[in-house]
Amino acid sequence: MTETPKILTIDDDSIVQKVVQQSLKDSYEVFAEKNGNDGIRSAIDNTPDVILLDVEMPGMTGYDVCKHLKSEESTTNIPIIFLSSLSDMRSRVLGFEAGGIDFLSKPFEPSELLVKLKLITTYIDSKRELKEEVSKATNTAFAAMRGSSELGLAIQFIESSYTATSLQSLADKFLSVTSNLGLNCTLMFIGRKERSFYAPNDNAISPLEQEVISTIHDNKNRFIDFGSRTQINFRRVALLVKNMPLNDQETYGRYKDFLPTMLGSTDAKVQSLETEQALIGQTQELGASFAAVRSTLIAVGESLEKNQNDIVELLQSMLSELEVKIPKMGLEDDQEAYIVKRIDTTISSAEEIIDSSANTSHAFKSVSRLLQHLAEKQKFLLDSVVQESSANAADDVSDDEAEYGFSGEIDLF
Repeated sequence: MTETPKILTIDDDSIVQKVVQQSLKDSYEVFAEKNGNDGIRSAIDNTPDVILLDVEMPGMTGYDVCKHLKSEESTTNIPIIFLSSLSDMRSRVLGFEAGGIDFLSKPFEPSELLVKLKLITTYIDSKRELKEEVSKATNTAFAAMRGSSELGLAIQFIESSYTATSLQSLADKFLSVTSNLGLNCTLMFIGRKERSFYAPNDNAISPLEQEVISTIHDNKNRFIDFGSRTQINFRRVALLVKNMPLNDQETYGRYKDFLPTMLGSTDAKVQSLETEQALIGQTQELGASFAAVRSTLIAVGESLEKNQNDIVELLQSMLSELEVKIPKMGLEDDQEAYIVKRIDTTISSAEEIIDSSANTSHAFKSVSRLLQHLAEKQKFLLDSVVQESSANAADDVSDDEAEYGFSGEIDLF
């Protein structure tokens, strides 16, 4: 025991009091009282390590005093040794039933008393050490259980993040975990075009706080500590914890190990969501482009076909008119033959051009059909992605109801 053990003697026999005082003065601090009431008061005030209690006293007996001391919360664990001139079994049994730990018959040798006290104080020391070890083991077990619980939260978050279909739903899942841990956090996602900020329960985030988080993230250090705040940075995500438990270094260290696990998964999910949204947008734009090109080709083909028909009608009209006019012109035979031959040659050339245009029109239609096929496949792909995204969102609702140059160093502001 690091402090001098305290012994309280409750005995109306002054000789016994002197014997005890002389025997114990070198190793113990001794208090003495002559009756039960004063002994109880002294035990409460001084909290002795051991009480030597006479059985036969005027007023309250030693058994009554022992029972009273054992009923008090402040004195219930103090070992009591009964002192008595009676050494029969009945007296010993009564002492045991009252709560005594040992029995010493009067008269006794000082050496006998010292041996009993040494055994009891050794027992007290062992009991205290055992209690401390149990306390340490209990704390270790609770710390292990807390760590296991936090790891379970991280695993659950990572699994549920697979179904997140937007940055908002991803942020809600993350902040739900940190709120359950009692952490007040702000989350920032770094997209290709902009940065978005999220807080629990959609609380407002001041422009200054947004600027601070962005500035700290751009320093490219993994951990930044300033006061009770800690910011953890990844390429596409940053987390500001505004109430880190600085007075509990064990918990503080666990959080610094636990939160990056979730943030690493979140960083990958942010990239996945952005890529998915970019592909959906690209698919929609490509589908729209296919439709526009197809419409243009159809219009060009229809216009070409109409022009062909107009040329044929024009030639036929001209031929009919010449058939009527030429005989009336009074031309020589050779002149008439020349004109007819020239007209025949022109019509033949026009027919070849029309046939070539027909082939072009056919090619336009073939390309148009191909574009239609590609547009349908593109739409099918887009519909599949959107349907899968919607299904994940529905599963997400149901569940709710039931390194980019960042160093591992810690900066201090």
